[in-house]
Amino acid sequence: MMKKLIVFATLLSLTICAHAQMFDFSSNAQRYEAGFNLGQMATGTPYARLGFGVNALVWGFYADFNKVTAQHKFDGKFSDKLWEDDESFSLHAGYQIPVFRWLRIMPVIGYAQTNEGLTDASTINVETGENSSSVYHTYTVTPGSRVDYFDYGGGISIQPLKWFSINFVYTRFAYYGGIAIDLGSIAGR
Repeated sequence: MMKKLIVFATLLSLTICAHAQMFDFSSNAQRYEAGFNLGQMATGTPYARLGFGVNALVWGFYADFNKVTAQHKFDGKFSDKLWEDDESFSLHAGYQIPVFRWLRIMPVIGYAQTNEGLTDASTINVETGENSSSVYHTYTVTPGSRVDYFDYGGGISIQPLKWFSINFVYTRFAYYGGIAIDLGSIAGR
């Protein structure tokens, strides 16, 4: 009896949504967004820390990349120490489902990775460009410490104004928020 009730409720809700055109996917057309993320990466592992990333949206297809670098890699100290360090990153992809013109939900799937390593404080590396330079220590991944994860979760995107969106994503191994600029609206589309 319960199984029949669930099937009936599902079919009824699909019929209502189709009739009312609740999910207007045409609103995803001509949407191009790019932005930044901030939040905790490697959640549920011993390597959980604050990380940064980027996100992009093209015609409703969402993607992001987030990274946490080794803690001591950019440390300014010079010594004969080998620091035990760790780093992690994650990639996610999904599709935004428009509930209202200003609210979208998005299931996401992805990949996460953590690894342990050593940062050698006795080495200093310098990379120079035209307008900037970077000083860092050598970070070496400990063999066999790399762990790969299948990541999944969901998020919401709120668009308070037509020029930008605020995104919140929660997955098995990360939770973060971001802001994205709607490049299509700025270009006048």
